[in-house]
This record gives sequence, structure tokens and C-alpha cells, in this order.
Amino acid sequence: MSTDAAPSRRAALRQRDFRVLLVATATANLVLPLQLISLTFWAIDTYPDQKVLLSGLIVAVRGAGMLSFGLIGGAIADRFERRRVILACECAMLTTTVFLAACLLTMPFGDATVVAVLGLVFVFAVTMAIDVPSRTASIPVIVGRDQLGPAMGLFNVALQVTAPVSLPLVGFLVGAFGPDKVVAGSIAAWIIILPLIASLTYTKPPGDAPLRPFRPAVMIADIRSGLSYAARDRVILPVIAMVFVMQVVGMPGVGMLGPVWMTEILGLSRAQFGLIAMLWGMGALTGSFFLASRPALASKGMTLAFLVTLFGVGGIVFGHSRFVPLTSVANFGLGVAMAGTLLTSATIVQYQVAEEMRGRVMGLFPLVLGISMLNVGPVSAAGQAVGLPVVVPSLEWVVLALALAIVFLSPALRRAEGDGGRSGGSPPESPRVDVAAPAEA
Repeated sequence: MSTDAAPSRRAALRQRDFRVLLVATATANLVLPLQLISLTFWAIDTYPDQKVLLSGLIVAVRGAGMLSFGLIGGAIADRFERRRVILACECAMLTTTVFLAACLLTMPFGDATVVAVLGLVFVFAVTMAIDVPSRTASIPVIVGRDQLGPAMGLFNVALQVTAPVSLPLVGFLVGAFGPDKVVAGSIAAWIIILPLIASLTYTKPPGDAPLRPFRPAVMIADIRSGLSYAARDRVILPVIAMVFVMQVVGMPGVGMLGPVWMTEILGLSRAQFGLIAMLWGMGALTGSFFLASRPALASKGMTLAFLVTLFGVGGIVFGHSRFVPLTSVANFGLGVAMAGTLLTSATIVQYQVAEEMRGRVMGLFPLVLGISMLNVGPVSAAGQAVGLPVVVPSLEWVVLALALAIVFLSPALRRAEGDGGRSGGSPPESPRVDVAAPAEA
């Protein structure tokens, strides 16, 4: 299987725009964990009495931005030139990061600076919510449907390849220079990102939605048609449900509050946290490479079912363990399961979805991520009230139960298999009239 995949991967990499997109994406994903973890440590240092609550609030505000604009970002991806959308988003992210670094370095509003920081985190998340659907929906346009499976595998590797570097690096950098200077230093990444994105040349396919005025009524109609399309498809709906379970229920405790868990519950230093977190990144990279070399396996519904179940089991071990080596093994497994879930779910959906609906359906992924981040607020509040050692393992038991229930109740998901994925579900009719014709106000 992996032998057959190698020529396919090389064929995808022969596309210049795809190579450019991969490098730009890998560079951007070196910056994102640096920023988020640095902000968490900044909150711990600056507001020690509210460290758990504010650590969760930073992630929750980021989630609110992605939740608010996730569906809008998908509609934009189906309406405009996607490469221009990505470039505009990267420019906005750079500007936001400059202001964010200035706030952290100078504390212009004293203790109230946290309000400005949260506002900038929200703006950054909004740009991410608009960027992600355009970025992922661009892949089939660049490489073609024949190379979609290998290309999705390579794209997921680009998302994860920097994790083993960025996670231990952030622990070292924060300890050496402080979180404010780490965020300021992340600005340099856009020296690479912006020229790469500006050099993209691909255009919307001829059959895609025409470029036309994007009135509010049209946007609402586009979003409604995208949601209806996804809800009718017997493969896409359970795939999104599985991602929802992992991201919204499972990730807040073991992933997004990981810095607090490692330093406060396990008593690790920040440098030690970086080393343990590196195992998550190594697991994510291992899972990504394994599935990228086996695109047929990465497009199976049962692979997705196994990975979400694995995430639940790994989270249960993580939440109950106080033995650092065992927690490290669980962290590695969580990385494998998380990265594999994102790769398989996106691959199955990319094969399943009609081109004119691609941006809106792929926009559901940042929407779910936004809900996940937003849920960190209640989870951190519950952790502050009753303790993270109670909250975290309880959530992971729920993940395991819900994952098994979805698999049992969704035969179409169990049968889904790459290009044959539609044979497992019911091909929904494409609401082209809603997409192509202006909606009446």
C-alpha cells in the first residue's frame, strides 16, 4: 500500500503551488503553538491568582473568534479567489501579532492589558477561521482529485512536522527570554510566509461558484445551504460528529490546558513541560507520516473510528496518571490519535463533498475547533472550582462513550472508503441554485 502511495505523493509534489502551500503552512504552524503557549505562560506569570481561569479564557476567546466566523469563512472560500483570501488573512495575522507583542512588552493599560490581549486574540482567531477553509479547499484545485488522498496526507504532515520542534522550543524560549519576547520574535515568521502566499498562481475552477456581490442575504443563504448539505450526507455528518467529540469534549483538558496540567498537577518545570509536550508532537508527526504513506487507509471510516476511540483511551490514561513516564506514553498516543483524526476526517470529507460546497463544508472544521477552544472556558472554570484531576478524566470517559456510540449508529461511516466513500452514504443533491443565483433580501 505504501509503495503505491510513493509515486502519488511525488505527483502531488510536482505541483509548484502545492509545494509553496506546504512550506507556508508548515511555517505558520511553527508560530501558532509558540504564540498560544507563550500567552498561557504570560497569563500565569502576570495574573498568578487567576492563572487557571485566564489560561482557559485565552483559549476560549480564540475559540469564540473561530466559532463566530467559521461558517462565514467557508462561504468566503466558495465565493472568492482562495489564494487572495489566504494572503489577506496572513497580512491581518501579521498586523495583529505586532499589536499583541506591543501589549505584552509594554503593558500599556496596566492590569487591564489582559482585555486588549484578549481582543487581539479574538481578531487573530477570526482571520484563522477565514483562512483555513480557503487553504484546505485549495488542495483539490491545485493537485486534482486523483492526487487528493496523498496530497491531504502531505498537507497534514505539514501541519504536524513543526510540532516536535515548536513544543520543546517554546518551553526553552519562554524560560530563557520570557513569553512577551517569544511572541515578539514570532513576527519574523511572516518574512517567509507572505512572499510564499503572494507567489501562488492557481485560480478557481470553471465550475466553481462565480465571483459576485457578497451581500449579507447571499452569505446567509450560502451558509444555510452548506449546513443543510452536510446534515443530509450520511458520511459527512458522522465524520463531523466524531471530530466534534474529540475536539470539543476531549481536547480542552488534555490539550489546551496541558501547560497548566503539566506544571500544576504534575509539578514539572517549563523546560520539562516542553520535553513532555514534544512527545505529543512526535506522536502527531508519527501518525501523520504513517497515514500519509497509506492514503487508502487514511480515507477509511473505520480508521477514523479507531483513532477517536484511541484518543479517548489515551485521555483516560492521561487524566488518571500521576506517573510521568506513563503520562508521556499517553501524550504520545494522544498526538497520534489527534493528528490521525484530523487527517482521516478531512480526507473522507474532501472525497465526499461536491466542489461547489467544498469551502462551506471544510469550514465546519475550524467551526468545531472554535467550539473546542470556547469550551476551554467552562472546563477551566470547572477545574478551578472542583479541580482539574476530577474534570479531565471525566471528559475523556465521555469521549470514549460517544465515539463508540457514533460508530455503532453510523453504518455509512463504517463503510466509507476514499473514492468509494459515497457508496457508504447517500449522495446529497448539490444545491447549485442556492449557490449560483443571488438570494433575495
